[in-house]
Amino acid sequence: MIAVTGAVIIMGLLMMGSLHLVLDHNRRAALSADHALAMHEAERALAAAECEIAIAADTPHREGCHTEPDAARVAALDPVSLAGFVPQQCGKETANRGLCWPQEGQSVETLSGLLLDERHAIPLLSSEDGWRQPAHRARYVIEPISDAVPGQWIHANASRAPVLFRITAVGFGADEAVNVRLQTIFRPRGTEL
Repeated sequence: MIAVTGAVIIMGLLMMGSLHLVLDHNRRAALSADHALAMHEAERALAAAECEIAIAADTPHREGCHTEPDAARVAALDPVSLAGFVPQQCGKETANRGLCWPQEGQSVETLSGLLLDERHAIPLLSSEDGWRQPAHRARYVIEPISDAVPGQWIHANASRAPVLFRITAVGFGADEAVNVRLQTIFRPRGTEL
């Protein structure tokens, strides 16, 4: 009787340990799948932003870039005039939505509320190719940054340093707590003044 009770206790402990391993593996697999989904969505948003800037700034772009920004959006993304960018603000209108110009020391994520909502960002349509859908649509914002470090020599006779665009994109997993933020720098053609 004691041997049977001992064997049952040992088997119960082994089963509990196995159950915990299975549950932990299931949780890790779900988090891994959510992270992969969030990464895919953030990469899609980054590619869409690069495509939009490339077409608006008449810069060579990759194949598969099918966006056609209207004339107001093209003017807003002009790398010379920066017409769509207002210092210390993010655009809210159609032509300048997602165009942010944070003040020195402020992050574009804070200014735009990129992780909280999409009202200052450009949201992407959800992709139909996946078996998992993200909790929120992927989105991106674009900010102008100087192409010269303060104190660095810039082009002779230039009124200001050439401008680059920093793109910040965020994608979400099926669990809204899982997100991936990506950034890249885009150099448009013809920014020399």
